[in-house]
Amino acid sequence: MDWAFLRFLAVGGSFSLSYALVTSALIRFASAPPLPTSVIIYLLCIPLAFWAQKKIAFRADQTGRSAMLIYAGTQVASLAVVSTITSRFVTRIFLWDTLIFLVTAGTAAVVSYAICRFIIFRHSPGSDAQ
Repeated sequence: MDWAFLRFLAVGGSFSLSYALVTSALIRFASAPPLPTSVIIYLLCIPLAFWAQKKIAFRADQTGRSAMLIYAGTQVASLAVVSTITSRFVTRIFLWDTLIFLVTAGTAAVVSYAICRFIIFRHSPGSDAQ
């Protein structure tokens, strides 16, 4: 069983849901502009998500010097895709926008898992047994 994957889903799912709800709420209820709102909320999540993935999902005590840089680069690339898609399809209908943001952020999270698992938080076999 790949426990890191399940923990990653929990952490990533939490961040994706939070991102989707906060962004949709700001757009709908505060009349915030979709693109800048999406970008700002996503950027605010990057350092928090890195820490959560490191400590909770991958249980990494140490990472390479460039780990945060690679993680941030991965997330910024995701940000470009997510914000481009979501800003084009925003409806200002809370439930539909939440679904749009959730699907795009969730897809970006799956790609992020592969990069985290095999590049950023690489670990030896058996260290996942906790």
